[in-house]
Amino acid sequence: MTLSFSFPVARAQRALPLDPTLADPGWNAGLVPNEGAWEDLTTRAPAAQETRAYFLYDDKALYIAFRVEQRGIPIVATQTIHDLGFGIDDFVGIGIDTSGSGTEAYYFETTPLGTRYDQANENTRYHPHWSAAAVRTPDGWNAVMIIPLDVLHIPAGGAHTWRLQFIRGIAARGEHYVWAFNGLMQDQQPNQTWPTFADTRFWAAGTGIVVAGASSRPRPRADIYGLESIGRDYNQFQQPNQTFLPQDVRHYGIDASFPLTSTINLVGTLNPDFSNVEIDQITIAPQEFRRQLIEYRPFFSQGSVFINASSGQRSPTGIYVANANLIFYSPSIGPFDRGAKVEGSFGKQSFGLMNFRGFDPTSGNTFDDTAFGYEHALQDNSFLYWSDGVLAHHSLAGNDSTVEGGIEGRNLKSGLIGYADYSVETGSWVPQGHANFFETFADIHKPNYEVNIGYLEAAPNYDPIDGYTANSDIRGPQAYFNLGGGSSPGIKSWNFDVTGDRFIDGSGAVHEADAGAFLNMFFKNGFSFDGLGPIVGELRSYGIPAGPGCSGAIVTTSYFTGYPCYLGGSTQTFNLMAVPIGYGDVTPDPIDVNYSWGKFGGNDTHLFTIATTRVLSRALTLGLVYDGTWERDLGSGVLNSQWLRRVTLGYNIGTRDTLSASIRSINGLGGFSTTTGTDVAFAFHRHFSNGDELYINYGTPAAAATLDRLIVKFVLHLGADTGT
Repeated sequence: MTLSFSFPVARAQRALPLDPTLADPGWNAGLVPNEGAWEDLTTRAPAAQETRAYFLYDDKALYIAFRVEQRGIPIVATQTIHDLGFGIDDFVGIGIDTSGSGTEAYYFETTPLGTRYDQANENTRYHPHWSAAAVRTPDGWNAVMIIPLDVLHIPAGGAHTWRLQFIRGIAARGEHYVWAFNGLMQDQQPNQTWPTFADTRFWAAGTGIVVAGASSRPRPRADIYGLESIGRDYNQFQQPNQTFLPQDVRHYGIDASFPLTSTINLVGTLNPDFSNVEIDQITIAPQEFRRQLIEYRPFFSQGSVFINASSGQRSPTGIYVANANLIFYSPSIGPFDRGAKVEGSFGKQSFGLMNFRGFDPTSGNTFDDTAFGYEHALQDNSFLYWSDGVLAHHSLAGNDSTVEGGIEGRNLKSGLIGYADYSVETGSWVPQGHANFFETFADIHKPNYEVNIGYLEAAPNYDPIDGYTANSDIRGPQAYFNLGGGSSPGIKSWNFDVTGDRFIDGSGAVHEADAGAFLNMFFKNGFSFDGLGPIVGELRSYGIPAGPGCSGAIVTTSYFTGYPCYLGGSTQTFNLMAVPIGYGDVTPDPIDVNYSWGKFGGNDTHLFTIATTRVLSRALTLGLVYDGTWERDLGSGVLNSQWLRRVTLGYNIGTRDTLSASIRSINGLGGFSTTTGTDVAFAFHRHFSNGDELYINYGTPAAAATLDRLIVKFVLHLGADTGT
């Protein structure tokens, strides 16, 4: 289908039943056009199995149904806990963009067992109440979904045009079908999530949607938690730098959201929890640049895309080999005391304004910071502009203010994209008082290739205090080329990427230069290469003197900048050749093996990884990981190595409760930032039907050794559904 495709959405004459046999004749009015014209996004070919979708609405709910043909392919249905294990089973789903411009977009999916999954692009904690049911048929399976309108943000007004997409996943083949197809859409790669919200501009337009009362203000909601921690390590909690240090236990707090309009919310938190019972993260792989982490805290999760308004979050921009630069990066914010913000959208605009205050007991620093974002975008994202920023006030670091603005335009016919972004940082946090960041690129994006040529400049010490900056004191060109293709004999799909950049610093020396070539190839027999190829880079460090005016002894070295002295410059290489081999990726039982080697930061480095998950039954899942790093210092010849072994078991109890256990051992010699030790952790999560939640956690998988710490946390949920 083309981008201009649209169709009138049918109104249901009566509420349709949650009956997956689809016996009710009322479904016939909602048959979406072009049934059978689905595309296999994985193979870039017409879908081999037929899928029919139905979509209707009334003043209270949306009614979606699917008739799925699945001949000669096993139906995979193992998961019973809602919102857990998405992508392991077959699924069908719908994408809904009520704004028409991508600011209020949702996915709802269900499996052959009727297990439900949902996502919203403005809140990672979106988990509303809705209904789904499924049934096997002689040639496949059927599914029905009923979604209440009050779990969606629907703009005020008369007739609406929504963007709509219907999707399907076939787990045994690791393939994905889409109903509204465009050659620029991206399929899932191993270890990534599909579907994405980046493709909303390609969805079809559903017109003539008139919902009485949909513009009325949604209900407010609040989550009140109570928490107790006991054990020898009862007060050990993870800090923003991933270490575990003493922290006063917080026994209660509240997160709340109050709708000001149907699409704008007032969000607040008081005494928010920092116990990390919802998510844990760890790695032992050496890093050339700082690693980006995932945000899970309710206050920062809701409306995060409105605060980080820069289009760079969705464009092929940023230092290609490192992570993109961010004005605001909430994982860098440690425990804080309170926060308030207004976020949402209206018309073609989205915005967010946030203030938060806290005290860091590890450093004695207090902070009172404000972040904001604004974006204006046309419905097809052919033109948009934005501004965001952070005004930070820290008792130790001083003041730091960063303001960013940018613009992007794209020609939907030619595929030409133009982008420019500029930000200014001022305050006592910047040693010279002022620093700037600038980036621009031109891009040609076609269905089977993409070419991007850009220029990036980050002044010395540009580093927003609440943001993420991979490197500073760099200026120069960067480029990216992608070539891809669909199905051919023996090959399901493939793409080839080449990246490069070359940045000089204020001294005229090359501060950073990188180049990489990556082959991603997925074979029909289940094997795959995900990132096969070399990445070569160099990074220059400088000595930092003790005295003013570039005088005194060298006290430390810095890769970030040598400004203004540029003393004792030394360049190290960061080269790795990666051979990743996968089997059954994006299927229920994947196995991945990776071996990488090269001269990495002054060491002869070898990285080894093997990981697999196995669905042992509908209730039990096993995960195994073996991960190692072997490094020999090229100067001294000293050998350092570190090895990680991890076993995890997940057990589903009914449709709401989960029990998990993990044991992980890290051993090896010195020279690494990760402490060695054996870690044992257990977790129980109970999600009550009324939205309340109970967590019982012993230890944490994020620690290097077992924490003698038992946390019991209960969340009382009041009002509207979670994340709505």
